[in-house]
Amino acid sequence: MIATVLWERDLHQRGGSSAFVLGPDCVVLHERHTRLVCLERADGAVRWDVPLGTWPRGIVLAGDRVLVLPQTPDLLSCIDLRTGASLWSTPTPRWTGNLAVCSDTVVIGGWRGYTPMSGLDLADGGVRWTTPSPVTSVRTLAWAGGVLTGSGCEAVLLDPADGSDLARWRLPDPLAGPDVKAFVPVDADRVVAVGEAASLMTFGTGAERPARLGTYGPFRAVGCIDGSVWMMRSGGGFLAVDPTDGTSPWAVEADRRMVADPLPYADGLLVGDVNGGIRRLGPDGRHVEGCSLSGRRLNALAAAGDGGLFFAAKGTFGSFTLTSKAPAA
Repeated sequence: MIATVLWERDLHQRGGSSAFVLGPDCVVLHERHTRLVCLERADGAVRWDVPLGTWPRGIVLAGDRVLVLPQTPDLLSCIDLRTGASLWSTPTPRWTGNLAVCSDTVVIGGWRGYTPMSGLDLADGGVRWTTPSPVTSVRTLAWAGGVLTGSGCEAVLLDPADGSDLARWRLPDPLAGPDVKAFVPVDADRVVAVGEAASLMTFGTGAERPARLGTYGPFRAVGCIDGSVWMMRSGGGFLAVDPTDGTSPWAVEADRRMVADPLPYADGLLVGDVNGGIRRLGPDGRHVEGCSLSGRRLNALAAAGDGGLFFAAKGTFGSFTLTSKAPAA
């Protein structure tokens, strides 16, 4: 397997990978500390480049719009994905975090209990509803026609139109903290929730009660590919978990620090490490082949729905492709 970089862009900022989101034909990412840029996915050409603010707490695509919530200034911005023009912006309370878009409503707030939660009209930023006082929520998730929130042992699905409860669940364990992904959608009707003691729980829109899948030891990231939940272990490697019964069909050990997220590829996965190594795994988690994005300190890998592959590295962001090695003569 051979990795070929198609294009790469210098971000001109220190630290870890920049916040980014993949669009249908573009990439929107934060760079140069205070700029938001849109790049053509095909060749990395700049579509637009606009001032934003520092380190976004959230970037979300909603059709032909980009919603961005920077740390400073205290402002939620809606930008035209095609042109970079500002469609609207609205002041937010200091320390506003969490950003989700459901239908025609933008839901913000609740991070660490600093601010109320509010629902804003996606069309013009007008406020539709606001909770009467600050609330505490883990990272929110647009799911099942609502916005999933929660704290402690409770998960709540909010109606984005008015902030009322669509559903409420009592969980067997307290949810993880405010700065990690707490909800992982498995499908349109079921979610896996991350507990603060390295546990996983499952609940959904049906009549079944929430259930604990198990406790799996410390992990740094979690996600879902093709109906199977993956966990990045704090000590290195990945663990796969069946969300129906909590069993582990496979695990991958690693002697190097791995990066999120593993990507669906062929009939298995791609996983990367911080030193630029990329490994292809089969459906059973076994190593099939590997290669390297040499000279790069990887922070993240990402894949588009049409198979496009991307990497965020120390100081750069780029696109790459993989080809098989020619068989030996």
